[in-house]
Amino acid sequence: MTAKSKALIFPLDRMLFRKGFVDADIRMLVRNQILLAAFSSAFCLVVLGLSAWAWSYCAGAVLVTVNFWFLAEFGRRVASSRDKAKAVVSTLFRFYLRLGLTGVALYALLVWAGARPVALLAGVSIIVVNFLCWGAARVAASATREAPNGKEA
Repeated sequence: MTAKSKALIFPLDRMLFRKGFVDADIRMLVRNQILLAAFSSAFCLVVLGLSAWAWSYCAGAVLVTVNFWFLAEFGRRVASSRDKAKAVVSTLFRFYLRLGLTGVALYALLVWAGARPVALLAGVSIIVVNFLCWGAARVAASATREAPNGKEA
């Protein structure tokens, strides 16, 4: 068993690695976003039942998770692209396409499906929680590698 495959303990990590998320940080962000969306949605459904607030939260969490998945996957492809000019045009096109589709989905959820705006916003904002936790983990990991008094040993 190689060192790289030993680091892929969780089945979700192995699946993401097979999908092309070879960078550990990106894979961790995508994995944590999927888990955060799944567990917080399950918790919300258990506590609130199938209320409008609960399904609105779940819809927001799923929407932001799918959006982040495609953003991370596309970023991976752009970073490995040799033609940077084409990558920039493609990045802008995909950004606006994703933004438009997200707007249409939010409109449909709010107007046609009757989603609760605050619950939808709470579900969408779990991406912020994911990034804050990731950043805190990075800061904590970098602090453990430094000497306590700031001097090199």
